[in-house]
Amino acid sequence: MKAYSTFKQGTVSSDMQTGTYKLANPGTSTATYVKPAWTQYKVGKKAADTSAYADSVYKIDEAGTRTKEGDQWVHIYAYEGNAGANGWILASQLKAADSSSSSNNGNNSQPTTDKIADNALRINFVDAATGTPVKSMDYIKNGGTKGSTLGTLTNGVWQLGANDQTALQTQMNATLNALGYYPGALTVDQMASLAQGVLGSSVTISIQKGTKPIVDKAVQIQLTDPNGNLIKNVDYTNATAANGKTLGTANGSSWTLAVADVTAIQDQIVKALKGTGYGLNDDNKLTTDQQTALAQTVFGGQVKIQTVIPKAPEIGDNQVKLTFVDDKGTTIGSIKLTKADGESTVQDTIKTAANGNDPTAGGDISTKAYSALLRKANIKGYGIDGSKLSANSQVIKGATYGNEIKLSVKSVEAISLFSNIAFYDSKNSNETIGYLEDANGKRDTDSNFAKLLMGDPNVNGAVGDTISFSDFNKAISSNRLETIYYAASQWLGLPDKHHLDANDLNGTGASIFNADQSGKTIYVYKLSISAGANGDNVLSGSDFSGKIPFFGEDGNATVGATGAPVALKYSEESGTPHKYTLNGDNFNVKSLAELYAKNPS
Repeated sequence: MKAYSTFKQGTVSSDMQTGTYKLANPGTSTATYVKPAWTQYKVGKKAADTSAYADSVYKIDEAGTRTKEGDQWVHIYAYEGNAGANGWILASQLKAADSSSSSNNGNNSQPTTDKIADNALRINFVDAATGTPVKSMDYIKNGGTKGSTLGTLTNGVWQLGANDQTALQTQMNATLNALGYYPGALTVDQMASLAQGVLGSSVTISIQKGTKPIVDKAVQIQLTDPNGNLIKNVDYTNATAANGKTLGTANGSSWTLAVADVTAIQDQIVKALKGTGYGLNDDNKLTTDQQTALAQTVFGGQVKIQTVIPKAPEIGDNQVKLTFVDDKGTTIGSIKLTKADGESTVQDTIKTAANGNDPTAGGDISTKAYSALLRKANIKGYGIDGSKLSANSQVIKGATYGNEIKLSVKSVEAISLFSNIAFYDSKNSNETIGYLEDANGKRDTDSNFAKLLMGDPNVNGAVGDTISFSDFNKAISSNRLETIYYAASQWLGLPDKHHLDANDLNGTGASIFNADQSGKTIYVYKLSISAGANGDNVLSGSDFSGKIPFFGEDGNATVGATGAPVALKYSEESGTPHKYTLNGDNFNVKSLAELYAKNPS
């Protein structure tokens, strides 16, 4: 951190000291300030509306320049008339008092400069470092009338017309270059000050002392690394180059480069950076900000362009990227395929990824190919669009390594992997758990929990889509069924065992138990499940007696046209079950989980 001065005090020229002034446009658009605007925290306006001071005549006793904006401000005091607006004001908002204004000593106050034409704006240039006058010039506005502004106020922003910008730039260069000042392109703040200038009066512009052209009739482009260190210089010129003339053109507050200049500059920079490890950006194109900076640079001047270390290409020379899009062109997903031994073409690589099915063959082969490719891209709920099959085939046939191709697919009806789900305790293959509580303390029938699980998007897809055991675990977790509880009136395996259901667990008030359960002995079971490849806890069929694992050795299952029944074999928590007599604190619980957490009887 270092100190920053917002205002640089200057000297009051002899013309300022002897001159008398009036407000050029008194009213709400012209204000005076206790200190120059925005240079001191919490110090604001002296007079926000200067309409009442239209006839006051002022003298200048201080002058200076705002550091950031580069515009000149002066301190005025009433030499004649109401002194209520005494304070700091933008120098361009003053005009010379006319000869009819009288002074306190009875003498007539004369204008401080030669008469300014009604269609002219006098521009007084002052040195930015010292605040001392450098030179004045009169800019003639064709068709301009006295009292009108040089520019226009559009949406709260003062702007100069493009013709005025170009003409002013040319005239300024001719006026100032001989004095050792090379103003370059007009800044936004300078343009705003000039635009507010009133024809028939003057405006003050701050300029910096310059040097002679760095490169004659050329723009020196200094290419730097991301830390600002110089890498190389590139000198660019064109057929219309002239020292002091900007490389680009302005339109309002925007700057643009000719397309030919953009192309030529990019080409020179890319060649200059070859072998350095740096680039303009990842695609070696000039950004909008870089083009703006170049456009504002004058021939004979210089500009810095920061380079980057380009990212490695997204697609290698031995790869092809398949991007799948819907009918609106929206990307659904993508997959990058890498050439393997024995594959001579991109088409070979794509066919291998499609499990040997050729996506350009048509019919059932193409359907299988796209199904395999979409599974590899982990895209669910989409399939091949028959109407786009021919177009897709042409895209694939034209594919080359190192590039991306886009293939059209369509959304299809999502089907659940399951047609039915049964919940079992692993120690009891004869009886399903008909009423249970999930990990959130919600109790419901097994059929309702099964519906929730079957509707989970993690286990839904198009016919032929692959669902993995990890997808199933996500569905279990999102429905809080990774851990469940149930209660029974007797120890597991004893005759006449009764699973507590909604008729028993419908208590109101302080307990989940029906009143007729008070004093009874029950057993609470805590179970959990997590699927795996070829695991024995998620089995094909509606029970698990002699059934095979639902998720095979590869850990996957395929969505069928109607879904398939599955039996979930939950494992008992160590120490299960817990035995309780339902009285006192054991009876007044809000969930089976709460009761299970208590010490068993």
